[in-house]
Amino acid sequence: MARVNITVPDALLARARTAGLNISQVTAVALAEELDRQAKLAELDTYLLELENDLGPIPADEAAAAREWADRLQARSR
Repeated sequence: MARVNITVPDALLARARTAGLNISQVTAVALAEELDRQAKLAELDTYLLELENDLGPIPADEAAAAREWADRLQARSR
C-alpha cells in the first residue's frame, strides 16, 4: 500500500484525532467516493451526448437541470 502526505487544516486534524478517526481510512473512503462521483458524472455526460446525437441539441436549461439532479442524488448517497 502506498503512503502519501496530505495537507489539512490543523483544527480539522485535531477534531479528527479527538474523534478517534483513522485518517488514512477516512481519506481512502473519501477518495473512492469522489472517484465514483466523477465516473457517474462522466456517464451522465456520455448519455446526454448520445441523446443529443439521437434527438438534436439539448436545451441548456435541461442539461443544467440534469446535472443538478445528479449532484443532488450523489449528495444524498454520502
